[in-house]
Amino acid sequence: MVPIYYRYTSLLFIAFLWAACGHEKSISDRVALGEIAHYIESNPVYETAEMDYGEIKLSQRSDTDLLAAYERLEKGGYITLERLKERKKFLSKDSTFVYLVKLTDMSIPFVLQKTDKKVTVKTFEYTLDEDGGVLVEQTGKNRAKATVTLRKAETDFADFAKKDPDNNASFTKKTYSLRFNGDAGWEVTK
Repeated sequence: MVPIYYRYTSLLFIAFLWAACGHEKSISDRVALGEIAHYIESNPVYETAEMDYGEIKLSQRSDTDLLAAYERLEKGGYITLERLKERKKFLSKDSTFVYLVKLTDMSIPFVLQKTDKKVTVKTFEYTLDEDGGVLVEQTGKNRAKATVTLRKAETDFADFAKKDPDNNASFTKKTYSLRFNGDAGWEVTK
């Protein structure tokens, strides 16, 4: 017969091991970063802008920046730019040009939506900065929130983004909600 002291000691030892190892519902920084990286691969984070294509009119004076943006895209191979007409305004130094802008196959990864005259393109893409760390807050037994740093990278279509004087950062902080699923483990829900 085993004395009661040994039974309680062995039960306490098993309980201590279970608590020390943690149970699978606790989340670590490494697990949170891994789940967020996996989520971002299938749900990329980006900024968009609209761009005109087809036949477009550009003024020599007021649209010089826009024409330069189209010319940079043409040099990069994303569009073809063909001048169709030029109209000189009477007694003015300004001219109006009509261009035919066509998208090439190189632009496909950046095009999100396309209509007859406008196209929505990615202007900035965000990637997970794994060196920036993660702040994990367990909000319940099966829920957690993780805040990570996302680095901002320009695409070749960045010239078409609206200029925001308040957005001078090369990164953003984003909080993701995670939930524990008994079959799959931790997953990002939003």
